[in-house]
Amino acid sequence: MPKTKTTHAVILAAGRGTRLWPYGDTNAKAALPIANRPLIHWQLDALAEAGIKSVSVVVGFLDGMVRNACAAWLGSHTGGLNIEYILQPSKAGSAPAAFAAISRLKDPQAPVAILPGDLFVHKADLHSLLTRAGGDALASLVAPIPEGYSQDFVLAETADGKLVSIHAHSRWASPSRRVLTGAHVLPAGFIRHLETIPEIPTCVEIGGMPPAETEIFEAVHQHLRAGGKSACVEASEQVVDIDRPWDFLEANMIAAVRETSTLKRNELAKGASIDPTARIDGHVRLGSGSRIGTGVIVYGNLVVGSNTTITDGAFIGENSIIGDDCKIWRGGLVGSRTVIGRRCVVGHGAEVEGLILDEAYSYHYGEYWGILGKCCDLGAATVCGTLRFDDGETVHRVKGRKEIPRCNSNATYLGDYVRTGVNAILMPGVKVGPYSLVGSGVVLNEDIPNNTSVFVEQTLRKGTWGPERYGW
Repeated sequence: MPKTKTTHAVILAAGRGTRLWPYGDTNAKAALPIANRPLIHWQLDALAEAGIKSVSVVVGFLDGMVRNACAAWLGSHTGGLNIEYILQPSKAGSAPAAFAAISRLKDPQAPVAILPGDLFVHKADLHSLLTRAGGDALASLVAPIPEGYSQDFVLAETADGKLVSIHAHSRWASPSRRVLTGAHVLPAGFIRHLETIPEIPTCVEIGGMPPAETEIFEAVHQHLRAGGKSACVEASEQVVDIDRPWDFLEANMIAAVRETSTLKRNELAKGASIDPTARIDGHVRLGSGSRIGTGVIVYGNLVVGSNTTITDGAFIGENSIIGDDCKIWRGGLVGSRTVIGRRCVVGHGAEVEGLILDEAYSYHYGEYWGILGKCCDLGAATVCGTLRFDDGETVHRVKGRKEIPRCNSNATYLGDYVRTGVNAILMPGVKVGPYSLVGSGVVLNEDIPNNTSVFVEQTLRKGTWGPERYGW
C-alpha cells in the first residue's frame, strides 16, 4: 500500500456534540463506540497503516474519555505512532484548534493531515487522501450530497479533480458539488490561513445567515480565493459525520456489515463452541470462551466477542456484532445489522435491533428498535413504535430546528442511564435524555429532557362487586 508523504496528523476531538443529544452530554464524540471500538481507534488504525508517525489530538469536552481511548489503542499497538494531546484553546472552532496543534509542531509550515474526530470514514478512502497529497496543493476528501439535504453540509464546487469554491450550508445542489467532509491534507504554509481567518464565514450565498464561528472550511475558502492549488479525492465508501443520533446509529450499521462481510469461514477462538443443534446460515467468529448453544438460529454472518453465551433458542439476524460477556438467551431476538455492546442481557422473548450500548438490559418480552444507551434498563414489555399511521417519517427538533432525518427517523433514542417501567410504550422517533425515568404504562410521544421522570396519572373509579352479580 502506498505511504503518505505527510508524517503528521491532527485529530480534532474537542467538540461537545450538542446536536448529538441524547448522547452528546455523556460521551466524547471521538470515543463513541462504532462496532464496539471507539471511533478514534478506526482513525488511528488508518493513519498508522498509511505511514503517519505522529498524531496531535485536540481535546476539550470530556477529554478523559478521548485520552482513555487513545491509551487503550496504544496499549494494543507497539511502536510506529506517537500521540500528543493539545487542549482546545478558549476560542471555539475547528480553525483555532488546528492552529493550536500545528503551531506546536517542530515545523509548523510543513504539510499536515486534518481529521475531524467525529468522522467515520473507510480506511481505503483515508489512504487515498493521504497518498494523493503532496507539494503545495490542498487535498480534500469529498463525498456525494444526500438527496434533499444539501443545506445540512458545507459543499465544495469541483471540476477536473479540483476544488473550485466552497459553499457553506447552501440550498442548492448540482452535479458538480460535493460534501466537504472536513478531512484534508493541508499544504506547506497553510497555517497562515488558520491564523488570519475571519470570525464570520464569507463562503455563504444570498440569504445565508452564518453565525460567528471560525472553521477550517473558511480557511479552505480563503486558500482558494488566493489562488491556491487544490485536489479533491472522491470517497468510494460511505462517509458519516456523526453529528446527530441517527448518524451514530447509521455508522454502527455500516460498520456491522463491513466487519461481518469479511467472514468466509467459521473462526472459533480457544474455548469457543457451537452446539450441534444450532443452525448457522452464514459464518461466525467467536471470541475465547464464547458459545452458541441449543436451538439457536443465526440467519447470516455474526461476530461475537469473548465469554458471551447465546443459547436456549435465541434468534440472531444477519450481519450483527455482539460484544464480550453478553447473554442472549430464552428466545431473545437480535435484529439484522445490530451492534450489542459489552455485558448486555437480552432474553425471555425480548427483541432488540439497532445499537445496544454497554451493560444494557432487555428481558421479559418487549420490542426495541433504535439506540439503547449505556446501562439502560428496559422494564418488562417495554415496546417502541416503528411505523406511523401516516406511513411517514418522524420530524425531529435539533437545537430548535425541525429536521426529517435521511435515515432512522422512526427509531427510538434512549440516552445513557435511562430506565423504563413495565408496559412503557415509546412512540416512533422519541428521544429520552440521560438519567431519566419513563414510568410503567406511559405512552411517550414527545422528547424527554435529561434528569426527568415521567409517570402516568390515572383516575380510578370504584364500585361494589360480589356474589349477587352472579345470581346468588
